[in-house]
Amino acid sequence: MQGIGGDIIIILAGTFLLLCIFGFIFFFVIVYNKRYRKYEAEKVEMRKQFELEKLQSQLEIQEQTLKNISGEIHDNIGQILSLVGLQISTIPTNKPEKIDQTSELLDRAIEDLRNLSKRLDTDRITSIGIIEAITHEMKVIERTGKFATELSIEADFEMLSSDKTIILYRIIQEILNNIIKHSKATKISIQLKDNDREDVLIIEDNGIGFDMKAMEGKGLGLNNIVNRAKLIGGNATINSSINNGTSITFKIPKKITNHV
Repeated sequence: MQGIGGDIIIILAGTFLLLCIFGFIFFFVIVYNKRYRKYEAEKVEMRKQFELEKLQSQLEIQEQTLKNISGEIHDNIGQILSLVGLQISTIPTNKPEKIDQTSELLDRAIEDLRNLSKRLDTDRITSIGIIEAITHEMKVIERTGKFATELSIEADFEMLSSDKTIILYRIIQEILNNIIKHSKATKISIQLKDNDREDVLIIEDNGIGFDMKAMEGKGLGLNNIVNRAKLIGGNATINSSINNGTSITFKIPKKITNHV
């Protein structure tokens, strides 16, 4: 009987030891998987942060370049064209209508350069604020005579910091340029809406649109829009379909606009 009892004790002890080993292995696997998932998540987050910081650096370089170009247009090219206009007005001719036509074209070129200089000037954009900058942009598009424009303003984006104002404005510029070049639209609308938790900006056109699925992984410009929106703490949603135009919605949380 004592032998049987001893065997039972050995079996129980062995079973307990095996359970402890399996329990330890199971616990180790769980902890390892948890740490591995955390490590992978941190890698993904670091990669995203790196991409955003790289984009931020690229935008800073771009803004400095645009600022320099704006200064050159205003200080050099614009002044030269103005002097040319003065010289033309003093040229004697028996065909004054030619002089008038040339002066008119020159005046238009000077006006276009001034508008371009304003659109590139970072300091001016931050000083007038995002709403006035958008308003000016839409007026320039309207004056081309190729697009009907609609601007509806309910929200106030003036609380955005200088950097975030510039980023948002450049996003809007890029979208408008894409519409002008590729959409074959006849109408462009921008809405600034306000709700309890976020400011909402919507840009729409009535152009030919595009296939969202076909653009997956290929639309570098679309990815840039989404990534730039992240830089100002917001998000961008793009909706489009063939022959039904395109709508791009930005949502910027109130806590972003109120504390920057």
